[in-house]
Order: sequence, then structure tokens, then C-alpha cells
Amino acid sequence: MGSTGNTAWLDRLFEPEWAGGWAAARVVFGLALLGTHLPRAAGIGDCYGVQDLLFTMGPLTLNEHIVLSEATASGVWGIGLLGILGLLFGGRAAKPGLLVWFLATALLLVNETLNIKAYDRLNLWLTLAFLLAPIGERGLQHKWRSPVARWVLLVIFCGLYGSTGWLKALKEPTWWTNGDVLAYHMLHPYFGMRPLGVWLSDQQWLLKPMAWTTVVFEAAFPLLVWWRRTNPWLLLVGVLMHLGIGILMNVGPFSYVALAAYPALLQPELARALYAQRLTPGSRATVNPEIHAQ
Repeated sequence: MGSTGNTAWLDRLFEPEWAGGWAAARVVFGLALLGTHLPRAAGIGDCYGVQDLLFTMGPLTLNEHIVLSEATASGVWGIGLLGILGLLFGGRAAKPGLLVWFLATALLLVNETLNIKAYDRLNLWLTLAFLLAPIGERGLQHKWRSPVARWVLLVIFCGLYGSTGWLKALKEPTWWTNGDVLAYHMLHPYFGMRPLGVWLSDQQWLLKPMAWTTVVFEAAFPLLVWWRRTNPWLLLVGVLMHLGIGILMNVGPFSYVALAAYPALLQPELARALYAQRLTPGSRATVNPEIHAQ
């Protein structure tokens, strides 16, 4: 009895959860990868297949042994594109496709050692979670699977938001004062100068609450995302924040790469309830047979 009681909490911790969120996340993540991969083709001759401009740093010394020609780099890019298409097709092609994209892109990014973009780094981290997820199955809307992949995803985003949020809160006091830090980014020649952002940079009455909300959201994310009651509202703020970044600033595809994982971050039972509301009248969402039997 004692042994059973000691392991009961582990049974609850690893209890299968509704996997339908991964079905949506797979498609959105595939589209996000497509959005980052297609533009890379235009830079193959200048960045990935250049013979006389090679970078190495830390353990990334592959360029000391393998130098890609422009034709070879184009082939690697094409293989990565096929991988993304496999992910989008789903089923048994999903995980092999994602792994193919991962390896092809990693090989190309070695040539960008000194300038790997934030969205590229996030894509590679998210890939680890998606490879653990049940994305290789169809009909996930009617299945329950291990929560481990979602935990990995949560840890990634807790690290992403938590580190930036607490850094702003403790080391960058301008986020708490007049909102000028946002105005600076919106007017930055490389990351800003969008028309709406330029207008907003002079609207102090909006900049202050936007700056405060950003810090509070990021700093509180590692605490509030785990709780059923706060999870959906926290993610809603995150959606609005990333959409705002995408509209007001020129930061590339980072916003929609981050949002691609949100369907799987949503608390599974809440996500299942939302999915059930979209079913035809009179139908029911499938009940987890294991939980029902208990």
C-alpha cells in the first residue's frame, strides 16, 4: 500500500493528456518553418555557399573540414524544403521530415556562425519538443498521449520569456519609466521604421502600459503558464504581444515562429473544450478511455 501511495503522484504527473493541440501546432509550425526557409534561397550564393568567407566559433568548426559550394548549399536547402513538406503532410512523414529539415538547416547555419538569428535558434529548440510529440499520428483530436513533449515546450518558453522578462525588470529600468525603450526600437534603422511604429513611438500614453505589460508578461510567464486558470489569459497576452511586434517592428519571422507553438502550450483540457465547441451539434468529443475507466 505504501509503495502504491508513493508512486500515485507519478501516475498523475505522467497521466496522458489530450493530444489534439499537437495536430494544430504541427501545421502552424510547418508553415512557420516554410516562412523562414523559403527566403533563405535568395542568400545561398552570398552566405551559405561562399568559398572565401568562412566562420568558425566555439564547437561549430565544421567549416574547417567541409566547405559547401553554391550548388551543394542549394541542394541542402532543397532537401530541407522537402523535409518541411513531409512535416506538413503529416502521418509517418512528419517526424522524418522534421528531422531532415533540422539537419539540413543546421548544416546551412554553420555558415552563419556569427549571425544566427533568434528565430533560427528558437526553431531548432522547438524542433526538439516536436520530435518528442505525437505529431506522427493522425486523428490526434481523439487521442491522449504523454505530457513530456509539452513539458519540454513549456521549459523552452519559460526560459525564453523568463530570462528576458527578469533581465528587463532588474537590469533595464527604462522599461518601468517612460516607455522610451520601445520608442527606440520602433525607430531603430534595422529593427523599426514601420509606419505605425513610427507614429506610436511618440504616443507616451500607449508606450508606458505596453512596456509594463511586456515586462510583467515575460517575468510572470514561468509561474502562471502552468496553472489552468491563468494559462489561457497569459497566452492571449502573448499572442497580442507577438502580433504587435510583427506589426510595429521589423524583426523578421520571430513572432510567428513563437506563436506556432502556442496551440500545444494551451492547457490540454481547455484546448479540448474549445475543440468540442466546434463539433457539429449533438456530437461529443471523445473521452479518454483510461481516465473514464478510473
